[in-house]
Amino acid sequence: MKQALPAPTVAHRLAWPTALALSPLLFAQGRYVRSLHPKMPPAPTPWDGSIEGPDSLHVLGVGDSTVAGVGVSDAALGLVPQFSQALHEWSNRGVSYRSIGESGATSKEILAQFLAAAPGTPADIVIVSLGANDAKDLKPLAATIRRFERLTDFLHEAHPSAKLLFSSLPAFNQFPTLPQPLKAVLYGHSQAIERTLRPLVEARPFAIMSPPPPAYSEGFFAPDGFHPSVSGYRDWARFAFQDALERGVFESLSPR
Repeated sequence: MKQALPAPTVAHRLAWPTALALSPLLFAQGRYVRSLHPKMPPAPTPWDGSIEGPDSLHVLGVGDSTVAGVGVSDAALGLVPQFSQALHEWSNRGVSYRSIGESGATSKEILAQFLAAAPGTPADIVIVSLGANDAKDLKPLAATIRRFERLTDFLHEAHPSAKLLFSSLPAFNQFPTLPQPLKAVLYGHSQAIERTLRPLVEARPFAIMSPPPPAYSEGFFAPDGFHPSVSGYRDWARFAFQDALERGVFESLSPR
């Protein structure tokens, strides 16, 4: 069943102009937060791997720092590998996976720099974890949505048999390191992006968008207070996998 979410509210749509008005304060708050918490690197490469088993499935991850495994020291503990592990356990099939993208990337940068690497081996599942930096960097709503639509169409053309699984945007209102009003502005703009994007994704029969996350569990965040930890990525991967399973995404990938 497709997931419904209310349209962006007036408050969500006002987040971007509010940010412009408060930009000196928000910039200072952001710089202060960064000074208090360590900047974490991407997980060491390679970002591809495989899980042994028959009749292997193929998973492609596309996105920003969460696809690059920021927050963990072993790429195998990141979002795409942990999702692939859940898929393997359910299907009893082998799973190969690879990730493309970059920490800090926006939708504009993914389109410009990384999609040439996206075709490769035909994927059964494409995971897109993107949009946090569009929200954090306060990219204009209309331009962001256009880029996501181009990205969706490109990935479908490159992998016409694949299901595209889009992550919801981060729940910035739950980030413990963010002060007000920075927290409210980022959350409002992220909701404007997500609530505009979701019906466009869900209208495509080959794509879904995960529901908003529940309350983040204790230990979800890495030491920087911004990216997931090992357990955070595991919880996220299982949450996304269970939602896709319940919505019939894996019907053609039945367990062996």
